[in-house]
Amino acid sequence: MCLLFNRVVDMENPERHTVYLVVSLFVTFLSNKNSTPTDEKANAKKQSLVFRHFNTLLGYSSTEKCFTIPPARLRKAAVCNAFISGLPEILDMNLHTGNQLLPTVVQLLIHLPSPQKLASDQNVTNYSLALLTQHTRHLWLHSLILILYKYRFDQLPVSENIVRLIGIVVKTLQNQVHECSDAEASNEIDTWDEIEEDDGGRAELIRPESLTVTTIKEATPAAEGIIQVGAVRVMQPTIVEPEGLAPEPVLSRKRSTMVQEVKRKKSAIEVVKKSCALRCGHCNEAIEMFDEETVSLCLIALETFLHREPSMAAPILFKILYTVTRLIDTPMYPWHSTEMFVPANSRSVAKQMLRVSLHHLSTLRFVSSYSTPKSHDPKPSELSPVYFMQILMEDLDESWPGSVRLIMKNLAYYIVEISLDMYGNAWQNLATHMETFFKKYHTAISADTTTAPTRAEIENVIIVMTHVLKVQVLTTNAKSPVSLVEAFSKWLSESLHGAEVSLESLLGVCTACNRALIRERDKQCVTRAVVTELMQSIKFKSKLHEANYVTIANMVLQDTGEDIEVPLLDDQFNTAASEAIRPFLFEVLDFIADLHVIAKLKKETNSDALGGDLKVKLAEAIAVEMSRSNARDCRTVIRFIPWLMSPPSVTQAAPGAFADSVTNVRVLSWLLLGALHANHSCLPVPIECSQHMADYIHFVLAGFADQSKQSVVHMSALFHAFHLCQLWTVYCERAATYSSTTAFAHLIDFWARVTPAILQLLSHSKVLADMVNLHFLNTIQALQQVNSALLCQLYSMWAPILTAYHSQIPNQLRMKLDSCQNQPSLEAPLVTEWLKKVRYKISQVELQTSAASPYYTV
Repeated sequence: MCLLFNRVVDMENPERHTVYLVVSLFVTFLSNKNSTPTDEKANAKKQSLVFRHFNTLLGYSSTEKCFTIPPARLRKAAVCNAFISGLPEILDMNLHTGNQLLPTVVQLLIHLPSPQKLASDQNVTNYSLALLTQHTRHLWLHSLILILYKYRFDQLPVSENIVRLIGIVVKTLQNQVHECSDAEASNEIDTWDEIEEDDGGRAELIRPESLTVTTIKEATPAAEGIIQVGAVRVMQPTIVEPEGLAPEPVLSRKRSTMVQEVKRKKSAIEVVKKSCALRCGHCNEAIEMFDEETVSLCLIALETFLHREPSMAAPILFKILYTVTRLIDTPMYPWHSTEMFVPANSRSVAKQMLRVSLHHLSTLRFVSSYSTPKSHDPKPSELSPVYFMQILMEDLDESWPGSVRLIMKNLAYYIVEISLDMYGNAWQNLATHMETFFKKYHTAISADTTTAPTRAEIENVIIVMTHVLKVQVLTTNAKSPVSLVEAFSKWLSESLHGAEVSLESLLGVCTACNRALIRERDKQCVTRAVVTELMQSIKFKSKLHEANYVTIANMVLQDTGEDIEVPLLDDQFNTAASEAIRPFLFEVLDFIADLHVIAKLKKETNSDALGGDLKVKLAEAIAVEMSRSNARDCRTVIRFIPWLMSPPSVTQAAPGAFADSVTNVRVLSWLLLGALHANHSCLPVPIECSQHMADYIHFVLAGFADQSKQSVVHMSALFHAFHLCQLWTVYCERAATYSSTTAFAHLIDFWARVTPAILQLLSHSKVLADMVNLHFLNTIQALQQVNSALLCQLYSMWAPILTAYHSQIPNQLRMKLDSCQNQPSLEAPLVTEWLKKVRYKISQVELQTSAASPYYTV
């Protein structure tokens, strides 16, 4: 029989019909329940011998556990076609025989549609059922469905082969609704010079265009289509119309009978079909179209697989459901876009498969199904998309997983596809379950720091919560959304400790809460929780993630209407963060005044810049709040910094007045830095307070000679006093430009009061004179960088200060002065860049002073 099998591969050999009938009879016998022997031991050896011989006929080697015949040859074999025709009946009617044949059958189903040329070729893993005929495809799929429905396949090696079969089914559906991938798009497109060989060894052309169908005329070595280029023979394909047939071979002209002519035409038609290829014009992948029954059977096979072994389906669950939804959303026929219903069409099968699968998977806690895009078709009320999220929350309440990162990611993908105006009762039920979820979530991350959420996890949860708060029906219920928001706020506060949160996410969820809730107190629930967490962290009662300090401060500034350095896609945010921070402004002032907070933050975050960045942003928030009233009104000054209105007297200074004055000078410097970072209308300190500002600086300069040696804090007083002079000068000049007509006059008066104190300090000693000259020259250089108008008027008066102690300016100062005089700025000054430098220098001096460093840099 083996010799007979080898002789009947040719389609025109009359013996193949005899073989087909013999194998069909054998398959019919196997499908009979009575064919199972009653005396298993007596007949086991005989039955095993029969099956081994039959495997040989199929080309399957029992020793090597693989097929020795190429798939293309096997697809034409009479033995294989006869066996496939009766295989579904065997699997359905005779389970005993089916279990014995199962290992061979699954390998046959894998091998049969494979595009590999030789049996010894490496196994191809990504192919569809395109190479099978329509009738064979149906038999193949019926066989697979019966295996999935009636047989156990959870053990190796059958389980691995079943997964491969499911991969073939998925690839078939994917090719039905072709979608270019990045990997596919990178493949080179075939050209007209690239020729492949089909199953019979015939050369055929693969055309990359997806809309044009062409055929190739066969050529012989003597034909003109073969040209010799060096040692390479190149075939020049001839393009003919699809309706035409291949040229009639010379031998076929000698045949005169009608039967032979019909066979010749049929063979020619097959050549035309094989010479035609539809390919995507973008990625060059083959475009395949399957009939409705094939698509429907593929969907049934997938649903059976998901139902029987969901654990095996988990790794490819997203791919399966995504492919099904693409089948639903991609019309195959014009009537798919209408309300017309055609019974048993594949699109309806796909919808039903999706419904049943989601119902089944939801009871098994398969939350990864939530990453599948929702179909745009309306769902029955009992299958509302919100209902699935409710089931998810119930499952999480019953059994808390080790990690919810993937769950939140999938849920975030899923929820944004759901309409906010439908499923009212379902949304209310979901809100109740989500409240329980966030309480449990908060407990989990509070008890175990190793389960702290990542940035992506927090972002996904915020997406979910923001979407829920936009549901209109929830705003009519006064209790449910408030309880949910409170539970979420506690979770968010705890999450800010361990992972970074983007500013836009915080703005989005705080705005959604502010718009969704009714009572004023409830509107700020999320915002208040976030701001309170920042306040706790600057008092070092809790620790935030390094990036969240500045992020929350930016959220406050954004609400006040200030410009921030973080680009935002939307500016329609309303968080009320400026109102939430208002009760804490005095605590913020204490933070700014504290000399040691920058060092503490550096110890926690290992960042030199964080302390200064946070101080200047919080100072900007206070500056904006102080400037809300009229610029000439000093009530805000009296409220926030009352000590500015009563500077100490040089003659009647109380003990500790110098240290307090240095602290106040530092606070004023930070406030002016914050104001200069803000918009032009921000004037927290009225210009009329210029005299008090000068008195404070005068007091510090007057006492520096005696107090500087007592502590490191006192040594830094000169640095802070001169930087306050710089900041006040820039502050007044900006006010003169935009809002105040008297600002420049007050500035002249300010320097008229400060300059005598500088001259008096120069007369003490050479070392002190060098220090003052260096600070004063740095001030001149800074005013030049910002193109100060004051410098032009007072430079002639300031120049003698540099020689007040020395008859000639020291060389190191002379070089610095010459650089200021000889290099005027030709470009518009960037005040923001200068402010960054000042901010960094002040924060570094505070850092060194806090560490009791014996030196500091100017």
